[in-house]
Parts: sequence; C-alpha cells; structure tokens
Amino acid sequence: MFVVGRRFELIILVVICLTIYLFIERAKRGKVPEIRPLPALQAIDEAVGRAVEVGRTVHFTTGVSGLDNAFAPQTIAGLAIMNRVAKLCGEYAVPMRYTACRSYMIPIAEDTIKSGYTFGGRPDMYSPDMVVYIGEAQTAFQAAVVSHLIRERPAVNFMFGGIQAEAIQTLGAAAVAGCMQFAGTARMFYFPFILCLCDYSLIGEELFAAAAAASGETIQLGTIRGQDVSKFLALVLLILGIILTTAGTAAFIKLIGW
Repeated sequence: MFVVGRRFELIILVVICLTIYLFIERAKRGKVPEIRPLPALQAIDEAVGRAVEVGRTVHFTTGVSGLDNAFAPQTIAGLAIMNRVAKLCGEYAVPMRYTACRSYMIPIAEDTIKSGYTFGGRPDMYSPDMVVYIGEAQTAFQAAVVSHLIRERPAVNFMFGGIQAEAIQTLGAAAVAGCMQFAGTARMFYFPFILCLCDYSLIGEELFAAAAAASGETIQLGTIRGQDVSKFLALVLLILGIILTTAGTAAFIKLIGW
C-alpha cells in the first residue's frame, strides 16, 4: 500500500529512474553524450608535463574517506581520475605516489596505478612502493602527507574524493611547498579552502562528471546525462508549482498531496 500523501514523490522517483535508464541504454547503443570541457581535467596534461620539466614527482590522495561510508562515490570518482593521472605519468615517465588512509584501499590503488602505467606504455615504471599506507587515524594521515609534501616537494598535488578536515593542512602545506594543486569534492564545507589554495578545482557534481569523462565508460556518461535531464524536469515542475501556487490554485496542491 502506498503512503498517503507521498504518491507524487513516488511518481517523480520512477520518472527519474526511467530517465537515467533510457540514457544509459542510449549510451550503450553508441549515442554517447558529451560532457562539457572541464578546465581541471584538461589541465592534468599540463601538470604532468610540469613535473617532467622540474624533475619532480606527482602526489595523489583521495583523503581519509574510503569505501565504507556515504562518501564512497566520491572516493570512486577520485580513483577514476587517478587512473587518468597514472596513465599520463606513464606516458611522460613521471613517478607518482598515492597516500592511503584505509588499508583496503592499498590493493585498489595499486591496481589503479598499475593499469594506468600499463596503458601509458611504461609498465616497468610501476612499483608497489608508489602506494603508501599511513594508518586509520586522520591526524596521522595528514601529518604524514604534510611531511611528504614539505620534504619531497612534488611538482603536483592531486586531492580528489570525499575529503575532510585533512584538506586544510594538506592543501596549505602543498601551497607552501610550491606544488601545482588540483582538488575536488562534493562536500560543500571544504569548497572555500579548495578555491583559495588550488590552481584547478572540481566543485560539487563536477567531480562525478570529471570521473565519467576521465574513464570514458558509457554507463557513467549516460548516467550523468540522465541526471541532468532529471534535474531539468524537476526544475520545470518547481517553476510550474510556484506559478500555480502564486495564482491560488489550491486544487493542484491537493492533487499532488492526494
């Protein structure tokens, strides 16, 4: 039995699910949607090239959030971007390092970096030492990352995922070390720090769009387009509701409330 007064929400949910499903199927059939150019994604080539010029390494982290909480989608998006970075590091013969805060991220990161270097044409450059596990504590993680950034002074620092308070110290230390910085998250609390300290940023849902573009997977690209269309439909309903409510159409409000 449906909950009284929630049928309209159910209809909207079904419409959104069907919209996303239809665009996924369209993408599978070859009608792959295009994502608008994202400056942060386009500048990754320049950043890795800078690492070659100065003869230093690339550092990447997805922060303390892992795959066992609500921030898992952001961590997965960060890993997709890291695969793109690892591929470019392989093409330009640049060593990189990934700092992990969760033990189960070690094999995932190792496989992601290894496949990136393989597709980049330099599988011989990959080493398990590129993935460094610090521990489960946030304070220990940020202290280790800050120490690495100040000591090694990598050319580029990437930080994508469900980052938390460690972003403040990490990005600040990278700025002091003179690193070119890229960061992105869907957590609004850390937008100000990212915008102030980074050369390029991915804010909010740009992180997921960049991950889909970096991976090139049709399902992800279709999902992004389906979500965009669903938001447009929701916006149309919102505007229609405002107009009818302002006009005093009480019957419409009663209809959607059932």
